[in-house]
Amino acid sequence: MDSKEVNLQLRKKVGDKIQLIRKDESYEKIASRCNLDASKISKIEKGRVDFRINTIFEIAKGLRVHPKELLDIEFSFEDYYKEIDHTYRST
Repeated sequence: MDSKEVNLQLRKKVGDKIQLIRKDESYEKIASRCNLDASKISKIEKGRVDFRINTIFEIAKGLRVHPKELLDIEFSFEDYYKEIDHTYRST
C-alpha cells in the first residue's frame, strides 16, 4: 500500500466518522456554525478532497464535538509501517 492509497483510506475513514456524527443534520446547518461552506463539508465527508488539520477543527466546531472524535478511526499504522520499512519494530 503506497502513501497515496493510505491517504485515500484515511480520508474515507474520517469522512465516515463525520457522517456518523452528523446523522441527519444538514451540511448547511453545520456550515453555519463554522468557517466552511456546505459543499466543502460534503466533499470531505465523501472522501473526495484532502483537508488540513484546521479543517478538522472547523468541522468539529460545526458538529459541536471535540476534534479528536473525528480522528478516532480504526487504521493499522503498524501494518503500514511494516510494509514501508522492513526494519520497523513495534514498541
